[in-house]
Amino acid sequence: MAHYNFKKDLVDGQAAELEVAQRLMARLGIPADDIEHSTSKGYDLKIISKGWTFEVKNDLMAHQTGNVAIEYESRGKPTALAATTAEFWVYKFAGQFFAFRTETLKRKIFEEKQYFKAVTGGDAGSNTKMYLVKVEELKKWGKEI
Repeated sequence: MAHYNFKKDLVDGQAAELEVAQRLMARLGIPADDIEHSTSKGYDLKIISKGWTFEVKNDLMAHQTGNVAIEYESRGKPTALAATTAEFWVYKFAGQFFAFRTETLKRKIFEEKQYFKAVTGGDAGSNTKMYLVKVEELKKWGKEI
């Protein structure tokens, strides 16, 4: 993929995590010290008092393609949706944030096969596998936050 840049995408992803934390604080009245930022592969954010965990993804191409890419494998190992332990999954695309129950996304993608197309991309040699879901369809599965 010509647009892929791991270091830049990581910075953009971390910025999206901060934005999600701010939204959770504002909408749910959660104090900043009740939100834990994680570096584990299982989740990105945790509301400590509630035990809720969140995986945060930032799709930088959705506004151009009309699709959201949902990764599930890289370098032959489960990643992202296939590997997460997070209870909730939050996607940022085109300046909007949508939250989903992870179990809903897994059911829609892995069981019901409600994706538009399977694709491969990522950095050289990673063989990163993703499913593309139309933005308008994905929005129906979650809630804007």
